[in-house]
Amino acid sequence: MKNKEQIYYTGIGSNKSGISTQAEFLRMMNQTSKRECAEYIKSLKCKSCKDRIKLNKNITNKTIKNKNYKPSKKTYKKLFKLTMQCMKCSSRKTKKCNIKQYMKFSGANFQ
Repeated sequence: MKNKEQIYYTGIGSNKSGISTQAEFLRMMNQTSKRECAEYIKSLKCKSCKDRIKLNKNITNKTIKNKNYKPSKKTYKKLFKLTMQCMKCSSRKTKKCNIKQYMKFSGANFQ
């Protein structure tokens, strides 16, 4: 059975061992990533953010397959428009993240 008291996180502000308690992890995340987490969680529900991520992945995949690939101006304009819409919807009325949201944002796991 896993001990859900310990969290494994090696990102910004983490311990050298990478293992911390839930309270330590929350304190760490509140100090380093409070706003970013809230915006990230909000962006997961925003249609323009999802479309931006999908378009960005598409461009990246085409670039990996063909090193000479260069997106068109139309694609750049669409990406810019989606980015601006995403910024608007993800930064509106953000709420404080809980431990599960911080873990999803940071990639941390229960030890």
